[in-house]
Amino acid sequence: MNTSYDEPQLDSVLQALANQKRRAIIHDLSLNPNTVGELARRYDLSLPAIHKHIRTLENAKLILRKKSGRTNFVALNIQTLNLAKNWIDQYNTQWGSVEATLENYISGLRE
Repeated sequence: MNTSYDEPQLDSVLQALANQKRRAIIHDLSLNPNTVGELARRYDLSLPAIHKHIRTLENAKLILRKKSGRTNFVALNIQTLNLAKNWIDQYNTQWGSVEATLENYISGLRE
């Protein structure tokens, strides 16, 4: 396992992304920043429910929140999302398809 990653941060990001609604919020925020109220309406969630999701994403540093008056604006923090992407990318095979990778491994054991 590659330990050059901030493991607690990566754990927090992956736990936040484990929820379907939070992944949908991330998708929406990848297109445009939004208000918490608009996200609540879009997903038919109460304000306490959407704030729970927003807090989880904010604690994982996946989003940034700015308050202006009574309105909370949120935007995607792409740097943190890239942490998860880079971690996943390290597991891409270098030998072709999954079948080819398995065949290469088995062939290596026979030698």
